[in-house]
Amino acid sequence: MITIAELMTRDPITVREDQKILEVVPLYKEKNIHHIPVVDKQGEVIGMLSAKDVENFVTVTRIIEEEGSDVLVQEIMTQPIFSFFEDVSVQQAALAMVDNRIHAIVVADKNTEKMIGIITSTDLLKYLAGQKP
Repeated sequence: MITIAELMTRDPITVREDQKILEVVPLYKEKNIHHIPVVDKQGEVIGMLSAKDVENFVTVTRIIEEEGSDVLVQEIMTQPIFSFFEDVSVQQAALAMVDNRIHAIVVADKNTEKMIGIITSTDLLKYLAGQKP
């Protein structure tokens, strides 16, 4: 059985809930990523910010012609988050993504329950295509 720990991105980039969206937008292109876990002041994961969340925000902002410089991450992040322990199978993670229409899952250490990575639908597709993540 292949586990999500074998495919996940370890130590992913995170953003704080109180950061401004405009500070975060460049990360998607610079790091070539699509999902960023959101943490609170204590470093606990509380949400997920997807490139789609940001894209939707930018589109809406343009439509209503408001300045989006003061909007915080917490205002557009996705909650609740999905998380699994590192020993969950790839199949179980894939089913959760399909059933819940999500594209990223936080992976937690079984002992500490702290985030150690994320697994995305792209990771699963690369695995199915025979590519290393």
